[in-house]
Amino acid sequence: MASPNPTKRGVVLVADDDPVMRLLMLEMLGQVGLDGIEAEDGAQAVAYFQSMVPDLILLDVEMPNMDGFLACREIRRIETGAPVPIIMVTGGDDIEAVTNAYEVGATDFVSKPINWPILGHRVLYVLRASDAIVRLRAADAHNRAVLAAIPDTFFRLNRDGFYLDYEPGHERPGHATISAFPMEACIGKHVTEVFPRDIAERLVEQMRAVLDTQHIRSVDYELVRFGAVHHFEARLVATGASEVLGLVRDISERKRTEEQIRRLAYCDSLTGIPNRQAFLETLERELHRSKTGNKKFAVLFMDLDAFKRINDTLGHNVGDSLLKVVSERLRETIRPSDLVARGDQSHNLARLGGDEFTILIPDLERVDHALNVAQRVKEAMRRPFLIDGNEIFVTASIGISLFPEDGDDCDSLLKFADTAMYHAKNCGKNNAKLYSSSLTMQIMSHVKLEVGLRKALKNQELYLLYQPQIEVRTGEIVGVEALVRWRHPERGIVSPTEFIPLAEETGLIVPIGEWVLRTACNQARAWQRIARRSIRMAVNLSAKQFKDENLSQIVISALHDTGLDPKMLELELTEGTLMDDARATMATLEQLRAIGVYLSIDDFGTGYSSMNYLKRFDVRALKIDKSFIFGLPEDTENAAITRAIIAMAHGLKMVVVAEGVETGEQLVMLQECGCDMVQGFYLGHPSLPEVITQMLLKASAVALVKIAE
Repeated sequence: MASPNPTKRGVVLVADDDPVMRLLMLEMLGQVGLDGIEAEDGAQAVAYFQSMVPDLILLDVEMPNMDGFLACREIRRIETGAPVPIIMVTGGDDIEAVTNAYEVGATDFVSKPINWPILGHRVLYVLRASDAIVRLRAADAHNRAVLAAIPDTFFRLNRDGFYLDYEPGHERPGHATISAFPMEACIGKHVTEVFPRDIAERLVEQMRAVLDTQHIRSVDYELVRFGAVHHFEARLVATGASEVLGLVRDISERKRTEEQIRRLAYCDSLTGIPNRQAFLETLERELHRSKTGNKKFAVLFMDLDAFKRINDTLGHNVGDSLLKVVSERLRETIRPSDLVARGDQSHNLARLGGDEFTILIPDLERVDHALNVAQRVKEAMRRPFLIDGNEIFVTASIGISLFPEDGDDCDSLLKFADTAMYHAKNCGKNNAKLYSSSLTMQIMSHVKLEVGLRKALKNQELYLLYQPQIEVRTGEIVGVEALVRWRHPERGIVSPTEFIPLAEETGLIVPIGEWVLRTACNQARAWQRIARRSIRMAVNLSAKQFKDENLSQIVISALHDTGLDPKMLELELTEGTLMDDARATMATLEQLRAIGVYLSIDDFGTGYSSMNYLKRFDVRALKIDKSFIFGLPEDTENAAITRAIIAMAHGLKMVVVAEGVETGEQLVMLQECGCDMVQGFYLGHPSLPEVITQMLLKASAVALVKIAE
């Protein structure tokens, strides 16, 4: 008897009590390239199976101790891995034995007498089949593991829309996905019996398209599951001429992410209303709709007046809170009838950025309708806002452009509404203005002037004129006021009333102001050398210059570089500049007084005229605005105001300068009132340095003659 060897691939266990049969079987196995292990009875076969696990077993039915049926049953009971193929060897055509063989777990059977060449091939076939089954089972287990890990629900439909198969997916072990229906509720049912009719019809339509084109299609739909709306995607792929495989996945999380991304892209993060991009897309759609339907619409562009002042004084947090409340008030103010009467109206109001808001009014029948909406918005903005305990008052300026009158594209309509809004601001704010083509011409002229002004300093187009200031008591020139002028290369002399506000608006007033200061100080020093006497140089400071943190250093640098005595430099400030921020004003004034310069208030009487602030600010001189001098001495009201200002200033130990003196009668009256200094056309026009030089030299000569006499 051959001794058992460790099993390897291609090993067959032969169990038969007849040694001749075992020998013949081993010979047959050797001829087909297989190794054999002999067992004399069923019990020994079971023992060898446990220790060696052969690839196949040839098991005779009739054996002592344990017959083939019992051995087969025991092997099947104790095996733990993939089933080993067992071929039972029966006697003759014993049908009962064959039946018993299959019942106890046999894979196949052969009958005696044995056809040995055929048996060898049969053994090889059974081995190959067994190997294929093992591989299939492994693949099936792998596939099932993969499917168990995928949350998708799988189903098969026939061309008519009936479920052939249905396998619910699992999000977690033991938990069906919310996209899954019970299996028994689907198999054999039509999709219309499972889904709402609209979803079912789309599924059937896409399924037939998949069968016709053999291309993958998908259907998105919503279902209410467990009290909440969920989004699903069913992907359909053809698996035959009349069958479709479907994979259903819950895409609710993806939809939520998409919605969050959409909100980030189209919603203003501060106010929650649509942003510029959302409004532009809404405007583009409305433009297309209005062109197609021959309709009209209006674009309102709103900007809060003096919003920067709120940010600067109360802080950006208060400013942000104000913008939120403004957006809410706008939503409440704009009635649904003002907007599109169909579809989503939310994008008709938007925040473009900063304190700029836009409103789209479609289906416009009359221009008055847009103006009425603008009026309601203005009135809503004028009501006080209570923010963090602060009662805030703001107004709004609104520009309106119309389609198709003002433009036929989005950019033009938005730009023209913006242009009209700036026109409303220039007209005194708290206004609503319709766009007109003349505004564009004004804007273009404004832009061109700004470009020219930016080049003016570099190209030496700016120059200074000086107007003499006369001491009333002696009639002598004691000072001059420096006045900037602009000689434009194309337009000639540009009025200061035109370019000074532009310089303030653009911030160019700061570098221009520094140039004026240095040039004026240098000229004052030159006159001291020529006329051998000191005269005070008065220079106007704008609000932006006064707020410039480098102002003190600029003044010190100009005085140092020119050698001018600080007390011979007078800096003129308006009441509005001083009153804008009292605390900061006091700090800046202290710095300027420490330098030693002479401080005065220009255009007194046209602003706040606060006696308390005059005392606190401790300036040296008041300049009475020329509007009060005009009409003297006949205008009794102006005369009374002028006398009161002079008396008050003298009471505060301040020097009084009267501007705009144009007649001898005005000069006489001011002299009678005790005015200290005067300037105006009657005493001297703003002049070039050479003219002032001659006036100073002439005055010096007259003084010398008097001394000689």
